[in-house]
Amino acid sequence: MRKHVDRRRTRPQAAGVVFDCDGVLVDTEGSWGRAYESLFAHYGVILTVTARRSLAGLNMLQLSNRLADMLGHAASPEQLGREAYALMRQHQAETKPLPGAVALVDRLAGCVPLAVASNAPAHVVIANLEKSFDLAAFTVIVGSDMVAAPKPAPDVYVAACAAMNIHPRHTWALEDSAAGASAALSAGLGVVGVKDPPEDSLPCHVRHPHLADPRLWKSLSTLPFTYSPPIEKL
Repeated sequence: MRKHVDRRRTRPQAAGVVFDCDGVLVDTEGSWGRAYESLFAHYGVILTVTARRSLAGLNMLQLSNRLADMLGHAASPEQLGREAYALMRQHQAETKPLPGAVALVDRLAGCVPLAVASNAPAHVVIANLEKSFDLAAFTVIVGSDMVAAPKPAPDVYVAACAAMNIHPRHTWALEDSAAGASAALSAGLGVVGVKDPPEDSLPCHVRHPHLADPRLWKSLSTLPFTYSPPIEKL
C-alpha cells in the first residue's frame, strides 16, 4: 500500500520557480560538441579543448561573433551562428535531462508556477526540453530572442516573472552560470546555484551540486525574500 503524503506540509513556500535550461535541466554538451566539431572541420580549423570551453554559455550574438573570430571570418557571424544551431539540432538525440531534473519539475508542477529562462532562442529551448519534460508544466519558456537583451541582463527573468504574475522577490531562480545568476539577482530573484564541481564566479544565496540533491527541496521551501544570507560564491 502506498503511503499517503500530505503535500500541504511539503509544498514550497516560494510563489514561483524559474529554471535555466542548459546545464540545469538538460545536458546539451554532447550535441553542441558534435556541432562544433562538424563546423570547425567544414572550415578546416582544429577545434581545441580551450576553444570548445570558451564557447560554453554564450548567447546567440556572442556565439556568432566568437565563432567568426575563431574561424577567421570565413563567413559572416550571423551565418556561422545559424550553422552552429542547425548542426546542434541535428545532434539533439544526444541531449538528455540532468539528474533529478524531470522528477523535480514533476513534483514542483503541482505546487507552484514554473518557468524557463534561457540565453538560447526559445525554439531551441523547447526542442531540448520536449523529449523529456511535459512542456505544460511551464507557464512560460523565455528565450533570449524574446527580450531586448540576453543574460547577464535581467530581461529573461523579468519576463518570466511577469508571465507567471509573481513578484521576483517571491521567486527562486536555478542557475549554473555567472551570467545567469547575475541576471536573476538583477531582476530581484533569489538564486540557487546548481554546479558540480563548484565555481567561484557564481554568486548565489544557496548552492547545490545538482537537482537530485535531497536538500534542494528544503531550500525551495523557504521564501527567497525572507531567506537572505550573504551571497555565496559557488
